[in-house]
Amino acid sequence: MNRPVLALATTIALASAVHIAQRHLQHRQSLELAVHQAHGRMLEVATTHPDLDPIWVRNHPDHVKDDESGPLLMCQWWLEFWRTGLNLRVFTPAILRQNARNFMQDPTALKAWALTRHGRALQSRGRWDRLHVALLDAAFEEAGGPAQYPELELAPASAL
Repeated sequence: MNRPVLALATTIALASAVHIAQRHLQHRQSLELAVHQAHGRMLEVATTHPDLDPIWVRNHPDHVKDDESGPLLMCQWWLEFWRTGLNLRVFTPAILRQNARNFMQDPTALKAWALTRHGRALQSRGRWDRLHVALLDAAFEEAGGPAQYPELELAPASAL
């Protein structure tokens, strides 16, 4: 192949790679924005309608009282926000580790993870979901969750 053709092919390949990288970055930025917008909507709904979703009471009648449904729902949304953020690489494992430690200091958050951790582990779809479960499990164990909820360690798996 002669040099001008090789130079042209190299230029085209380089331009194509730059274009693909720019499109990937734009896509990632719009996903990141969507995560943050979803979080804003979650907070709005949770603060205005804390009793909106009684699923916690229905799924865990032996462990959840009616007035806990709203706060547990908010915990669930935080957990999903972090899982999505980790999957999209918006959050690093170090950030999630710190957030998980702080999160597990709240008794309601500890209870939310106790009720759903085994089901979440079974439903993990990939490497980042498994990392999410592992980081939150470590924080849960560090906060003494298994000792506070031993009956849930043997319970059948369920996840919200």
